[in-house]
Amino acid sequence: MGYLMGEYDIIVVGAGHAGCEAALASARMRKRTLILSINLEAIAMLACNPSIGGSGKGHLVREIDALGGQMGLAIDEAFIQSKMLNTSKGPAVHSLRAQADKVMYHQAMKRALEEQEGLDLRQGEVVELLLEDDEIKGVLLNTGALYKAKAVILATGTFLGGRIFIGEYNYISGPNGLSPSLRLAEDLKKKGLAMRRFKTGTPARVKGSTLNYDRMIEQPGDE
Repeated sequence: MGYLMGEYDIIVVGAGHAGCEAALASARMRKRTLILSINLEAIAMLACNPSIGGSGKGHLVREIDALGGQMGLAIDEAFIQSKMLNTSKGPAVHSLRAQADKVMYHQAMKRALEEQEGLDLRQGEVVELLLEDDEIKGVLLNTGALYKAKAVILATGTFLGGRIFIGEYNYISGPNGLSPSLRLAEDLKKKGLAMRRFKTGTPARVKGSTLNYDRMIEQPGDE
């Protein structure tokens, strides 16, 4: 079956934005917590849009911050520019957005995980949820390592059964060319959990050396 590596109150699978907040909240509530990432260099990775806040999700960032979350503190360390959007409209739609240094944001969140008391950070790919009488008992990694837990939080994001679509061409992959989580996706299907694919879009990148900056209008931040 595997070899036992540890026992926890809560295991968080995935160390993106949701996983990091879940693990930190758990540990701060004095629960012995383990967070597992398929790649430690992908913690809180800003794979697409390197910003925090904005019109679409600024309210969520504020709520996380009000509840003691880490995202607002991390972007304070890593922002390049901050700007209040929609200022030409009423105050109800004003929205703060911070553009992030992607590497610094990752480092800030990883450091928060490493320094949090009661929280262990490990690299590993979860391939199976361990159940007994339909109750969660832990997780199994692709290495054969087994971790027991009273509860497991899945925060796998776009790694779970990940697939990249470029026009009509598509292939299996996680974000930014990283390995996807395929075996866990299959395990969830076998356990009767319905799977549904959601889309996240990434715009084409423009090569900076091809741009004529003299013809552009600078948009400075508010800071």
